Amino acid sequence: MNKYILLISVVIFSGCASFWDAPRNVVGVSTRALENARKDSVFQVYACEYADCFNAVVDSAEKSKYIVFMKDQIRGLVVIMNIPGVVDTTEVGVFIAPLANHKGVKVELSSRSTPARRAVAQILFTDLAARFPKS
Repeated sequence: MNKYILLISVVIFSGCASFWDAPRNVVGVSTRALENARKDSVFQVYACEYADCFNAVVDSAEKSKYIVFMKDQIRGLVVIMNIPGVVDTTEVGVFIAPLANHKGVKVELSSRSTPARRAVAQILFTDLAARFPKS
């Protein structure tokens, strides 16, 4: 019995990130996969205020009948699901970050699914470009 407890403890405490991410995985709110997929992300930069851009992203997603699974304005993250043409649970992360010296806002899309990322990019970037000038 002690061997099992030791084994479980080693697995849980083997990495600080995995320890803190474990409860998020259980609840279903981990963004690790989206953060890891950022290496293949696509982005646009818009000349607007951060809060206006964040609200426009959420509004555009809801108008497009996507499910806004998570929105965190402090972290600059919106997680979108229910993209037509892909599995309902496929997530697309929208990372929003203000650029230095108030030169605009970077809107970055990441997903483990290239078709999902492409579909959201086409709609979201078109909508944002109609609202704000590109930088």
